[in-house]
Amino acid sequence: MPSHLDRRHLLGLAAALPLLGTTAQARPLEQVLSTKRLRAGINPTLPPMGLFNERNQIDGFDADIAREIARRMNVELEIVQVGSPDRIPFLQSDRIDIVLGSITRTVERALVIDYTVPLHTQSMVVLTKASGTAVPIEKPADLNNRAVRLVQVRGTVGVPWIQANAAQAQVTLLDNYPDCFRALAQGRADAMVDVAESIVIPMRNFPVQWKILDEVLASFWVGIGVQKGNTALKDVLNVILFEMHRSGFVNTTWQKYFGVPMTTPIPFNPMF
Repeated sequence: MPSHLDRRHLLGLAAALPLLGTTAQARPLEQVLSTKRLRAGINPTLPPMGLFNERNQIDGFDADIAREIARRMNVELEIVQVGSPDRIPFLQSDRIDIVLGSITRTVERALVIDYTVPLHTQSMVVLTKASGTAVPIEKPADLNNRAVRLVQVRGTVGVPWIQANAAQAQVTLLDNYPDCFRALAQGRADAMVDVAESIVIPMRNFPVQWKILDEVLASFWVGIGVQKGNTALKDVLNVILFEMHRSGFVNTTWQKYFGVPMTTPIPFNPMF
């Protein structure tokens, strides 16, 4: 092999070596137990999954779940604030032991982190108004109409669904949920497609007679994330989550914060 190819090959290996060390070694289960501390990453900007309470402390569904996990492990809980972009890097760099916050199970994420069994689901639905829409909207197929005006948050799961199933509708993309709800409330839009968990609380801030269609367009599974290869911790979490589902703790906590049952229930199954 020519010498210049040898040098190129060596340079390529040298460039790759730093990447091999970007993921810090996860704290083993034994260390979590010996230090009696479980570090949980929670996003406080996703109410009611995560929020700041009146004492400016992180609270919500995820915090209650994390506290119960720590209690069952007989350790103290340390809540670490994370955002959607940095929650996986925090896990990979060993700044947290587990991560919550609607971390939907996807193949792309499963390549870089490990998931527990499902904690909860997310269900994509159609939100509209009881009256005042351009055409009556009684089923998802009614959205595929040139007269229908849809409003969506950019980059959300509803956008590709609309492209595939309601291509004739007029679509306006906005930057946040309050602007979308305002457009619906003011009659500038007729419906939106999103996960129920993202809309069930914000919609209460607008005095409109809302209607969520009964049909679930798609269901997504949400587990707790742990660092890749941290099998011992994941195995314990799986047993704890099973017991939390069996005892009704998860569903009771869900209704405490959402006010309604989980749209797509987690099947009761002891097999991990």
